[in-house]
Amino acid sequence: MKKLKIKTGDLVPFAALIVIFAFFAITSNGKIFSGYNLMLLLDQSMVTILLGLGMLFVVSQGSIDLSVGVNLALSGVVGTYVANIVGGWAFIPVCLIVGLVVGVFNGVMVARFKVNSFMLTISMLIGVRGIVNYIQEGLMKATGYGSQYLPESMLFLGNSTTRLIIFIVVLAIMAYLFEFTKLGRYGKAIGENETAAKNVGVPIKTMKILAFAISGLLAGLGGVFSVAKLGSTNQTMGVFQEMQTAMAVFLGGVLVTGGASAKIYKVVLGSISITLIVNGLAVIGKAESHISQSVEGIILLIILFITILVNNGGVQRFLHRKKNQELQ
Repeated sequence: MKKLKIKTGDLVPFAALIVIFAFFAITSNGKIFSGYNLMLLLDQSMVTILLGLGMLFVVSQGSIDLSVGVNLALSGVVGTYVANIVGGWAFIPVCLIVGLVVGVFNGVMVARFKVNSFMLTISMLIGVRGIVNYIQEGLMKATGYGSQYLPESMLFLGNSTTRLIIFIVVLAIMAYLFEFTKLGRYGKAIGENETAAKNVGVPIKTMKILAFAISGLLAGLGGVFSVAKLGSTNQTMGVFQEMQTAMAVFLGGVLVTGGASAKIYKVVLGSISITLIVNGLAVIGKAESHISQSVEGIILLIILFITILVNNGGVQRFLHRKKNQELQ
């Protein structure tokens, strides 16, 4: 019978979540455990987890997609605009199509034209944000409002239970694709060694395009969730979301080089951890943006350092040296 081997690095996201939870449990005098706050935490985590799942396919290959936040905003704005013209039924399909188109474009540029994924998606972040702002400003001039309201026929999506059901179904599908199909296995193989993967027949270009396509598709779904939750679009949709998603992925213990370190549960735990930091700071009355961002950055640096140290065998080497010193 094959023994289940658990690596030390796989335990980092669990340890991080427990420590963060314990800290805010103490500093908030247990308020963080209230039923309302736990439901709020889950609701706040869903969009980050969805975007993180899509980004995981890209990161597992050693690339990055920093356009997910602005893709979410573009998808939500365009989807709501079309839905108000042709009918509420168009909202979800249009959001998903817009997100998918942006994702496929990113994938083609990276796979076919060898554009660095970091530089490409940063450029998309800036450029597409300009498009989103242009659309919103145009609406403000035309209607006097800087936002669009979701058609009444689609307001049922604002129900937390409805979004939770959709979220669970999507999570299950993505987990299956990433852990049990060639799409996930090939992606991790590319992250481990792209040259070796190519030599054994892995279709590198196709896999990269598919990874960015999935990332874009889930960004489109994130747009659906964001608009549905508020019932309208707004000027700050998706702002800083790409950074929060990337932080969630890496906070979960996924290395920037991807490969075998990329796992679904790490994204889920990392997303909950990063949301917990924001939520916990609000509960203890320290929700100021500069405090929140500083704390998130410091914790991310610590977790990244620990993750790299553990995955490189630094902890084992240290313990081995200590043991030898004691024997001497």
